[in-house]
Amino acid sequence: MKIKCEICGVELIRGNPDNCYGTSKGRNHISPHHLFPKRFKKFFSENEIVKNFGVNNFEEKANLCFDCHEEMIHNIVLTKEIIEKLRIRMKNKDIKGRIETFYKIFKRGLNAN
Repeated sequence: MKIKCEICGVELIRGNPDNCYGTSKGRNHISPHHLFPKRFKKFFSENEIVKNFGVNNFEEKANLCFDCHEEMIHNIVLTKEIIEKLRIRMKNKDIKGRIETFYKIFKRGLNAN
């Protein structure tokens, strides 16, 4: 069965025997991304993760290509205007509140179209 990047649809390659991940030769190797980052589990209970983010399986991953995962998602483009708007929305919130707020902003933006 062919696996495709869940964002852009490019056909993905299993494994990385030539250690070429991240090179032009390895751009289409599977780059799994946890739907709920494991590092955030220290801020949220399992019930909060299900309720606030809709993630039921904490091990579930999306199969992405290198470009979508490492280049696009991990290197989000921001402008000074966006940062200022985020600053206003994030002011006086702890990291847990900022994670929830950013998720809601992103989700709302996707649902706007």
